[in-house]
Amino acid sequence: MIGPGDLQRWIEEAAPAVRGAHVHRVWRADGAWVLLARHHEGGDPAARPTARVALEVALEADWARLVALPPEDVGADDGAAKKAQGRDAHPFLALARRALVGARVTDLTALPGERIAWLDVARDPDAPPPGDGRGPAPPARARLVVELISRTGNLVLCALPEGGPAGAPDAAPRCLGSLHAGREHRPFTPGTPWTPPPPRPAGHAPAPTLLPEVAPDPRTLALGRAVAAHQRALQEAAGQTSRLHALRRAARQALHRLAGTQAKLEAQLEDAARAAEVERQADLLKAALGTIPRGAREARLHDPERGVEVVLALDPAAPVLDQMQALYKRARKLRTGEVQVRTRLGELDREHEELRALEAALEALAERTGGEGEADDDAALDVLEARLRARGALPKEKAARPKVQQDLGPRSFRTLEGHEVLVGRNDDENDRLTMRVARGNDLFFHARGCPGSHVILRVDPKRPPNHESLLDAATLAVHYSKARNRGACDVSYTPRKWVKKPRGAKPGLVQISNEKTVRAGGDAERLRRVLATSRRAEEDEA
Repeated sequence: MIGPGDLQRWIEEAAPAVRGAHVHRVWRADGAWVLLARHHEGGDPAARPTARVALEVALEADWARLVALPPEDVGADDGAAKKAQGRDAHPFLALARRALVGARVTDLTALPGERIAWLDVARDPDAPPPGDGRGPAPPARARLVVELISRTGNLVLCALPEGGPAGAPDAAPRCLGSLHAGREHRPFTPGTPWTPPPPRPAGHAPAPTLLPEVAPDPRTLALGRAVAAHQRALQEAAGQTSRLHALRRAARQALHRLAGTQAKLEAQLEDAARAAEVERQADLLKAALGTIPRGAREARLHDPERGVEVVLALDPAAPVLDQMQALYKRARKLRTGEVQVRTRLGELDREHEELRALEAALEALAERTGGEGEADDDAALDVLEARLRARGALPKEKAARPKVQQDLGPRSFRTLEGHEVLVGRNDDENDRLTMRVARGNDLFFHARGCPGSHVILRVDPKRPPNHESLLDAATLAVHYSKARNRGACDVSYTPRKWVKKPRGAKPGLVQISNEKTVRAGGDAERLRRVLATSRRAEEDEA
């Protein structure tokens, strides 16, 4: 665990690196909170940036850190990560962005003798507020308090009063919010003053324990990079260890559940052994049917084989015949259940052996690594996890959600004469294009005798299409059909008004009449020319 001396050394290196920079972004990733700041020419945030520095904060006690790092060490320029981070809707993150982004870092200070530090920022009165401008205005001066004093640590965002020194502990900062809720003696509710915890005993200032051989250097950030690498390794090892422990716990819990299931089945097996006794009672009742009065509550029957009297409780509201048949049915059910129970117990015995073997393999892995997983054990853990999942010891992996196809609308092309040609992308869009978008005199094209897209050639009454336009549209109908690799083939075409959709027909299925045919396809030069006129190609060129 880090001590106040470690934090003091980190601040000695980080403070000169971030002081005077403007906060550009704030995000969280891999269990850490990251603040990216930029230095600008002349200290003007509107001027060209000259340098960047990241401040990384990890709060978990076992790998806590507050260090300055080069932007590449925190993946600041990873485009995919930036998009994901921008969608992060964590409430405290939103509060921190509003209060810090765009503000200038005035100081980074550590509380002497404590594992507490704070970052002070000031905002230019003329600077626009971050975000969309909605919501309360950010404070002119704010303070981000980093408390590394518990197992989970804490972040507290405060507003500083307009007057007074920004770095002074007695500046009476008022809380705006916190990552973790406070306690009764130290509340962090908005509007309450932030106060440090009770001071440590006098003389309690242990020397630095983490990488004391690395000297702070604000230019190279050598200490911050070494500390971040060391603490991230601990974090990864802890994640590996927790994974190993989770699999061991899953194996133990699966064995416990299996033992409970076996106990229930063995109890059912004991009940199944009573099938012969139940059938014997039904036989005795059958032999005495004519002697038992209606509405009797019990029947005293003599068992000649055993030479004893058997007393059976009866339901006075039910006929004796029905009760006899119910006993026979119960006996049959018990015998059938006995077979199923014995089969299931055999299966459970095999599952028990497999789970025992998996538990032994996990225990051996834990013993070999001293209870701590290592990076080299990833493959072994993957195999054991898959086998545990197959045995039902772990929940099934959720199937990936099928991608929802974006509705891009029909493809659009132009003939050599300039007429628009629309091509459907799927069955639903074929229906929509032909039955709703196309006009009555527009021409409908479809490759004859094989599945394919609906193709609509727009017809201008003042300028009807010529034969070349018909060939262009027919070429597209062949290209977007199952006949695209057959060369030239027949294409049916007719005015849209002669295209009907039968009642209840599946999407894309239509009936046409008054059709004509044109032979198209196999002309590579024509196909290249028409495809080059697509709307997307035009947008790309623009």
